[in-house]
Amino acid sequence: MSSDFKTDFKTAVKQEEWYLRRVYPTAKDIPSCTNHLDTYIACNTIRNLVKSMYRYGHLREDCSEKWAEYKFCLSLKWNGTDERRDAWIRRKAIWWAKRRLGKSSEDVWQVRDQPSQGFPSPVDPAQYLQERPHEYM
Repeated sequence: MSSDFKTDFKTAVKQEEWYLRRVYPTAKDIPSCTNHLDTYIACNTIRNLVKSMYRYGHLREDCSEKWAEYKFCLSLKWNGTDERRDAWIRRKAIWWAKRRLGKSSEDVWQVRDQPSQGFPSPVDPAQYLQERPHEYM
């Protein structure tokens, strides 16, 4: 976690559930199974495969999580609308809590309140152009 205090997993899940219940206030607001299937199919398109090859040099895109979302949605199909919404929010809250508490690129850097020694001072653009007018003409 990138902040100074540590949040335990249960607290993080509760916070995420609280937030998701406000973002998705009714069962109509959660994605449908068709949306999940569309996301999975889009993940497997030639465009995404080429993009993965271009960016990483190999097929990096793993669509198994999107397929799992679709299967989870289908498993909830026979539940009531409120039960389906609650289960979906719970699953998403757990996913976001794991992501929030897991490793992050922000963990690598130390937050500074002052520039490091030897860091160049800010440049005034007007003064810079006056000192070097021939470079931009």
